[in-house]
Amino acid sequence: MNMDIHNRLFAEEIAGWLPFTGRRILEIGCGNGDMLKYIAKYYSPNHIVGIDPGLDDWWNIGESSGDNWEVRSGDAESLEFEDNEFDAVITVSTFEHIGNTAKALSEIRRVLKPYGRFYTSFRPVWTSIVGHHFVAPEDDWWNEEHLALIPPWGHLYMSEPEMKRHLESENVQEPLKSQILDFIYHSALINRKPQHEITADIHNSGMIVRHYSEQVRFSRFDSGTQNELTAGTAGRLLDMGYDISEIGVWGMKVCLEKLAANQGGGQC
Repeated sequence: MNMDIHNRLFAEEIAGWLPFTGRRILEIGCGNGDMLKYIAKYYSPNHIVGIDPGLDDWWNIGESSGDNWEVRSGDAESLEFEDNEFDAVITVSTFEHIGNTAKALSEIRRVLKPYGRFYTSFRPVWTSIVGHHFVAPEDDWWNEEHLALIPPWGHLYMSEPEMKRHLESENVQEPLKSQILDFIYHSALINRKPQHEITADIHNSGMIVRHYSEQVRFSRFDSGTQNELTAGTAGRLLDMGYDISEIGVWGMKVCLEKLAANQGGGQC
């Protein structure tokens, strides 16, 4: 998808849940900063700050700023901002990468102003069909040829030696074979949290749940309509202790609101 269209669609989606104009906004996991610059240009926030821990190592950019925006290095689990500083906090395709989601939500609640809102849209969740999130170093985005090499939910029910044998049976050559194994079983870029744990963190965040929805998917491929969950795969997942009701959840969209201090927290 063209990145300008991608940014426009996400900005429109988020703006439906929280206002940007004249507000102070924080984006967590801003990547190269393209979306926040789009919001800064077309939605006229007072100021929008983006943080990302991988500006140098992953995105190969440094910190930068403009008239009403800035991009800086930062960690979602330890936000270097004052209490009650932002009218809104947003993240897109980030929460599946945060190790301690409960700590991140606590920090988000802290930096939000009373009645400020947090909006996140993220996928794929670890327990989904391609929750391994594998993208080869040379790929800009999902490569369906590479996704086809990894069995549906295989990252959940296959050990590393099992996956290695499978890839060898598919004649996957180096360095791709090692890249897949290292990413699935050792990468620090994915949190490997099942959907129900993230959901529990959301509902225990001390903020009101204004919106919660799940995206369901049973195919590895964007254009796929075939249900790839076989009885054999379901059986292996059950044997591994996975909750069969959550393995179809591809991603979630969530909007939370911070109450005033004297109103406490909760959910609705």
